[in-house]
Amino acid sequence: MIISRIDILDNLTHEIKLHHDQATNAVDQACDVLTTAFPDLWYLIQLYLKKKLYPLSEKSDEIDKTYTHRAPEFLALTKEIIQTFINVVRLNLLNRSTTKKSDMTSSQDDDLYTNADETYQRVKTLPHCVQNCRLCVLHLVSLDIQLDFKKELQQLMFDLRLECFKVIMDHACLEVSRLNTQETWELECDEHLGSHTKLPNLFHDMIVTKANIIYENVLSVNVTKGERKFFEDKEATKQAAIAVYRLLGDFASVFELLIKDCSSSTSNSIEPLSSSTTMITSSEHLSKTLRLIIILNNFAYTRRFILPRLKKIFLNYGFRGMDRVYDEVEIIYKRVDERLLDTVQNEYLRPFLHRLESRMYAGRFDWATHIRVTSVKDYVKHIILDLARVHAEVYSISSQLVYLVLSRILSTLVNELAKLYSNINQFSKAGGMQACLDLIALQECLGRCMESETSNKLKELITQIPEATEHIKSKALTDMLNVFLKQMQPYSIAFRDVVIQQQPNATN
Repeated sequence: MIISRIDILDNLTHEIKLHHDQATNAVDQACDVLTTAFPDLWYLIQLYLKKKLYPLSEKSDEIDKTYTHRAPEFLALTKEIIQTFINVVRLNLLNRSTTKKSDMTSSQDDDLYTNADETYQRVKTLPHCVQNCRLCVLHLVSLDIQLDFKKELQQLMFDLRLECFKVIMDHACLEVSRLNTQETWELECDEHLGSHTKLPNLFHDMIVTKANIIYENVLSVNVTKGERKFFEDKEATKQAAIAVYRLLGDFASVFELLIKDCSSSTSNSIEPLSSSTTMITSSEHLSKTLRLIIILNNFAYTRRFILPRLKKIFLNYGFRGMDRVYDEVEIIYKRVDERLLDTVQNEYLRPFLHRLESRMYAGRFDWATHIRVTSVKDYVKHIILDLARVHAEVYSISSQLVYLVLSRILSTLVNELAKLYSNINQFSKAGGMQACLDLIALQECLGRCMESETSNKLKELITQIPEATEHIKSKALTDMLNVFLKQMQPYSIAFRDVVIQQQPNATN
């Protein structure tokens, strides 16, 4: 069954290619005929209409009657030739329905395959045909043909340019939507921007290439010969805005595909990265979380640098309404950014949440019967050590993502701690001091990585511990806290330099 379906799709591809090859040949022949033969015919008709076809020595009343009688026929012939040319071009280049769908290939996947293949074939031939038709039409318009003929030919050319624009943009969207398959995980390090792969710049270069093709085949005009500026047409402006919106939106979807592919991976070991300027890696040798951070930083790099560069390019080429388009695109990118962050957060949180309660109650610990406080409990140490490893991994890609990732992890962790503490029915005096010591230690070590809401929630949690005020003021707690902070200094020192980073904006 699979083989037969592949055969059907191969046949469709062949039919589509054959159709467009035939269409291109038909248009090329029509252009060739009009460019080479029609001017001579037109000059003969002009000689006839000006009564200069016969020598003056042969001038007679009979010849004058012939001139008068045949004039409408020649005008009708001219109109028929031009109209036939227009019909040939429109039929072959502006009619999108080129293939008949069989019952066996009527599924949505097959339709998408056919449409994609159609676009790949059209983008190969349509720009060539547009240039050929343009030369032909410019040549015809340079003749002293009737005004209504000129208008029809100029309208044909504008319709062709608009169609060419749509096809090039459709092809660009297809290429962009498949960029996830070109991710090589080759990291380029920058002191200020962090590490990112070539994917964002690949997207940028692809759009620049398409923009140059569009300028050459669509936007470049000869106004003196009646060609209309593309963006003076409302429909063209609308289609351009829609195309840019689709392009940028499709690239956002690429990151979602990469996240999906990454989530299916099972490896999640944290491995140190080299500090060299360029690092060649492969997805097999990267932990899942590291790949997620690379994807997240690529996305941030795209929003901060690539999108503004592309906006300038679009504006330089005359695209209109880009502010509104980018406002709409920003909504998409914020939504995708939130999904990426959620995925990163959940991946890092999984081991934390899985072990938090078991570590808190290791050794059959009981808050109600605890009789002696000697130091901060191990579950707090594990949180700090695990977050230090997260910090190191995120920092190895981008220092600007550290606060963003850690603050989200800590927000969930503090919420989880609040749930665990709310389930404690009774504290002994030592148990209350232990709880205060543990939570204050977390606050002291990780406070700079917390959002104000998280920090306030942790402080509120401390105040809910019985006799918290008394415990906080006790010298014993202060001494144990200082000992702990000194012990953890090699790990907690990294958290002191964490700074809040503003979220990138695609329109800046």
